[in-house]
Amino acid sequence: MIPMNELKSGDLVRADYEGQFVSGSVLEKNLETREVLVVTNDDQECWYKPEDLFPIVLDKAMLESLQFVQDGGPDPDGSITWIRGPFSVRVYDPATFQEMTLMYRSEQPRKLHGGLAVHELQNHYLGMTNVHLVDRADLEH
Repeated sequence: MIPMNELKSGDLVRADYEGQFVSGSVLEKNLETREVLVVTNDDQECWYKPEDLFPIVLDKAMLESLQFVQDGGPDPDGSITWIRGPFSVRVYDPATFQEMTLMYRSEQPRKLHGGLAVHELQNHYLGMTNVHLVDRADLEH
């Protein structure tokens, strides 16, 4: 389950639709009914309760799908840095993605312990850059 206060328009989530999990993007939230409108990759829009929405775990494949590229090989400490423009994600344990640092230009780096979900990365990215990490057009490519 993802708490409603963590979700923003454009966030990528997994939704439980009658026992099947589908990936989609948050379109809007209705605070009165406590529901979230999600559009799936097949353009189906449906309202979900927060208990029916689940995070997508951040890993190498997800970073690549979000248009991050690996910056060279592993560093001497074994960490790998992924970049997208002036934003970077340094993953200290590429096998588990449990320790990482997010950096944007000269802003104070954000050190994170524990795993990170895609919507959490999107929200950090938005907070640091004032730009959404993924928009609808990116999902259709």
